[in-house]
Amino acid sequence: MEWDDLENALAWFTSAPAEWISSAGDNLAAAAEWIWEVLQGDFNEEQSNAQVITGMVISMIPGVDQLCDVRDVVANCKKINEDTSNTWAWIGLTITLIGLIPVLGSLAKGCFKILVASSRKAAVRVAKNTVDTDLWKYTAYWIDFGIGKLNKHLDTPNVRAALRFMKLDNPYKWLAEQVRQVAGALNVSLLTKAFDEIVSALRDLVELIQRWGTTAMASQAGQLLQMVVRIRRVADAQLAKVLRPVTDWLERVARRLEVEADQAYRARVNSINPHNFKRPTNTAELEAFRKNKPEWVDEGSDLAYAPKRTPDGQPGHPDISDAAPQPLKGAYKTFHGSLNAVTYPPGTVLYRIVDPGSSDNSICWMTKAEFDQLKSKAEWRRRFAVKANWNGNGEYVTYTVPPGEGLKAWEGTVASQAYKNADDEVEYMLEGGARQIVLDPADLDATYLGKRHATGWGYRSLVDETVSLVGVPVLKNNLYVKKD
Repeated sequence: MEWDDLENALAWFTSAPAEWISSAGDNLAAAAEWIWEVLQGDFNEEQSNAQVITGMVISMIPGVDQLCDVRDVVANCKKINEDTSNTWAWIGLTITLIGLIPVLGSLAKGCFKILVASSRKAAVRVAKNTVDTDLWKYTAYWIDFGIGKLNKHLDTPNVRAALRFMKLDNPYKWLAEQVRQVAGALNVSLLTKAFDEIVSALRDLVELIQRWGTTAMASQAGQLLQMVVRIRRVADAQLAKVLRPVTDWLERVARRLEVEADQAYRARVNSINPHNFKRPTNTAELEAFRKNKPEWVDEGSDLAYAPKRTPDGQPGHPDISDAAPQPLKGAYKTFHGSLNAVTYPPGTVLYRIVDPGSSDNSICWMTKAEFDQLKSKAEWRRRFAVKANWNGNGEYVTYTVPPGEGLKAWEGTVASQAYKNADDEVEYMLEGGARQIVLDPADLDATYLGKRHATGWGYRSLVDETVSLVGVPVLKNNLYVKKD
């Protein structure tokens, strides 16, 4: 790291030490003091405004942004030094080092650092020495927070220009690919190489501080270097212990980015899709039945499985009563007979049939056993009593219950569904009778949603129906967002 590069870059920023700038860089003691303050930032809960501002500035200066990387690693080493057996502190260091390895290009490195900045800080706050399966659980919120930060970063003029130059229409999909590439290449040697480069840069900085700073500052900087070197000596074995959970975590991060990619860039390049896919109205369905009744609907008003009249309740399970908020309000009426309050254990795979406009994370699901029994669209519509104006079908999505306490839901027999005319008379009926699952979408972790797949049944439901898929995204994840 060259003094000339640092001095020339900082000359453009008023947040650099005023005394240094006013003296045209002659006051190297001020520069040493400023660098010493920056190195103590990041996890420091009592940073001065100057430390916060200068830390942000230095991270954006090409050529000297390594000072920011050194600062981040130093912060991780300080946490490890408090308790070298703290597995989560080593995870925080590992996440920091991943953002420095050469597998990621400059743009990807910058995006990754923004995405995981809060997650690596959250990791060091966990007061336990074992990881188990909790890494994603403790960081998922902060990854979502990081995506918000990343959105702002991707919207800046210089980043947009870089994306255009690289011909990247969907940066989230591209970044997911980059993260998966890192996950596939990640090993202890790659991490320690990045660590060694940081130690080397820290040596240079400490040498400058000792040369131009005060005696007290020189002593403290030397002790800091010794502490980091001490952590480096034991790093190989500790990084090996957390390699597997961190690699799995990277896969979850990549999947979360893929979901964001489907959400943000759906039908047309760089624009939000207006969902041109149209379902028929209830009236249109009735008219179609009168002309040419499909096999999955029956004439008459006798419901084979009468809907429940009163809701069931169970502490800790989703509220599906008439007083529940949407989308669960009155969901008990989709059941017949008694309900089972169930908790699906981690690893359970649930299935949901959807159309291009359906939300992946909605309330109605089925078990794998029920899904495997379905042989046709007609059988699905009949047994699960799904009207065409509710769900156009054509695709399905899975959800794997993540590690933890399991997923609480309701399971029971699907009630029949009636088609009423303008006089409120039942003309047609969907039989029902299958076993369905109703859950709260808020309890779903988007990263455990699978990619969409085609059912093979097509997108038409009504005889003589014309379905236009021009400009409509198919096999793209779509999340329900609860409105306040």
